[in-house]
Amino acid sequence: MTPRHAPRALWVLGLLLLAPGCLSGARNLGAATTPVGTTEVGVSMNAIAFERGRERAYLPNPELTFRKGAGDNWDWGGRLTLLGLELGTRHRLVERSPWTFSVAPSAGVWFVPVTNNTTEPVNLRLGAQALLDYRINPTWTLTGGASLMGTFAGPLTVFQGRFNGSHLLASPGASLGVAYRLNPSLELRAEGGLELPLDLREGRRQPTGHLGLSLRWGRASRR
Repeated sequence: MTPRHAPRALWVLGLLLLAPGCLSGARNLGAATTPVGTTEVGVSMNAIAFERGRERAYLPNPELTFRKGAGDNWDWGGRLTLLGLELGTRHRLVERSPWTFSVAPSAGVWFVPVTNNTTEPVNLRLGAQALLDYRINPTWTLTGGASLMGTFAGPLTVFQGRFNGSHLLASPGASLGVAYRLNPSLELRAEGGLELPLDLREGRRQPTGHLGLSLRWGRASRR
């Protein structure tokens, strides 16, 4: 795949993934960690697809992100959206040009008012994502991701100590992203992905897809 074809392929992938219609969100992360002592901030626009009655509806989901370089090979950060908050770290395990490999554990809490016609608006998620960067050149980078998330999904009554109707889900997933370095401190990234939620008691649920676009700045140099 050439840099010229990468954005087109990712856009087509995103449209296909959104077709099933569920609630999900892009993490918009690469494998390269934020330099120690540097703070990186960004804005993202993700597409959310969900079921409403017997029809599918689509809504934009803006989010704010930040990363803080904490060591030579790791950083920490999070993302805040209209529907929740996620915090996590990212640890670079291998860097051999043009490859970089990292793992990114995270935990989050989300309010999901409409998805798959269920009544489980309270979602607590805990898991990790493996990220692999391939630097095509100093401007373009492809990122492949594999994730496994565990989710507690329940009704609003969980805040009253009543857990009837709650479910435990395991969600393996995969993602593909492409980043374009506008200048040494500004990056544009697009990402599409898929998750396959499995209810540990009732079996498989409908796959979820996501598509996101993010703009980040504040990084002084590329790692």
